[in-house]
Amino acid sequence: MTVDKKPSGTLVAAIGEIEPGKSRKFRMKRGNRELEAFLVNYQGNHFAFINRCPHTGIALDFVDNLFFSSDERYVMCATHGAVFEPPTGECIWGPCVGLSLQSCPVEIADGQIYARLPGSD
Repeated sequence: MTVDKKPSGTLVAAIGEIEPGKSRKFRMKRGNRELEAFLVNYQGNHFAFINRCPHTGIALDFVDNLFFSSDERYVMCATHGAVFEPPTGECIWGPCVGLSLQSCPVEIADGQIYARLPGSD
């Protein structure tokens, strides 16, 4: 007998719903606290991060769901222009070089994309 394991985390989107070079904000709960995060589709791969710049702790986006640079190669902080690598969240240019966005584990199951808070494994 096979028991299907229910995916853990927050349902963010269905596969194909967020096109490459696009992103989506979502919220996750830890106890009584709600955290804002975002999912990016970078070249067909999905990565999720807490929506806080490691430089100042503010949200990265000025416009909802807009996290990519105009060429869709990097995640950017709209406030100070910090540039982050989408697969790792590492800052490669700007005031927080060498620091990284807080990554959220992503799981794909049954055509759906789920994200979990860091450390909630």
